[in-house]
Amino acid sequence: MLKRATLIIAAATALAGCDAATQIAGEAVEGEVRNAVAAQCEQISENAGIVSGRVSEVCQCSADTFVSDPDLTMEDVSRERIEGIVNDCAESTSAQPGTSSETTPAEEIGG
Repeated sequence: MLKRATLIIAAATALAGCDAATQIAGEAVEGEVRNAVAAQCEQISENAGIVSGRVSEVCQCSADTFVSDPDLTMEDVSRERIEGIVNDCAESTSAQPGTSSETTPAEEIGG
């Protein structure tokens, strides 16, 4: 009986260790995907003329959007896919007109 209880405890401890390792690995992969999306986003944002003060917000939204889609993996990080997400995030995170001059492109304010 004691032997059986010891085996059950050992098995439970091993499974808990596997769960922790799996979680750590998943977080590492998510971090790598976020870094790849952020790098692509910054390049796309510069080329798209997104005001520099908004790039961080747009790229955070882009990374969150990409990571939250369970069908997307590191292999899906492409310029075309990220560009679409960046455009959606730039639109969804934009401030209301007249709330901040930092979010208004120079072309719209006569600059």
